[in-house]
Amino acid sequence: MDPKLAAIIVHDIKNSLGVLEGQLRALSDGSSDERTGQAHTTCLNLQEKLIGFLTLYKASSQGLTAQVEALSPQDFLEGLLRHLTINQTGLNVVIDEEGMPVIAFFDENLVGLALEAALQNATRFARTRIELGCHKDGGGIVFSVRDDGPGIGTHEAKPSTGLGMDLCKAIASAHHKGDKKGEALLANHPDGGAQFELRLP
Repeated sequence: MDPKLAAIIVHDIKNSLGVLEGQLRALSDGSSDERTGQAHTTCLNLQEKLIGFLTLYKASSQGLTAQVEALSPQDFLEGLLRHLTINQTGLNVVIDEEGMPVIAFFDENLVGLALEAALQNATRFARTRIELGCHKDGGGIVFSVRDDGPGIGTHEAKPSTGLGMDLCKAIASAHHKGDKKGEALLANHPDGGAQFELRLP
């Protein structure tokens, strides 16, 4: 299939999902049936996956350019949690403020996509808690997402599309300073669970 035609079709699906999401949100707001809320959450998850796919497609075909701005990581993380469907999973999602810089330089939209992917991954493994953080590292910053699950290398109860880490790596690489590029890492935390890090120069 022609790449331009594929892109048009995917954008059309994204727009249709946007309409469906609005309809499901209206239904769930006025209904006591929890199935409508679950349907709305599923639609939101599909939207997030599709936007992630489009971003990855753009990265592979045209390259991503980070629009870096001076932002408050604290405000950014709080805003991210307010709008994510993860809040409906029953998990305790907290922000670790230790070492949080007052201002940092990053692309809000791209980093938001990367952390959404990392958070969705964490929800598949976390038992009770997910912790987000941001701290300085040399001349750059590190965003982190840590879960209290069994760690990497365990069997997945809920299968993944596998797009998440590729998306995060593409977003990390779009952030560069001189010859330094960002990187995305996933490893077991010394105190248990898995920890994702988005390291930006």
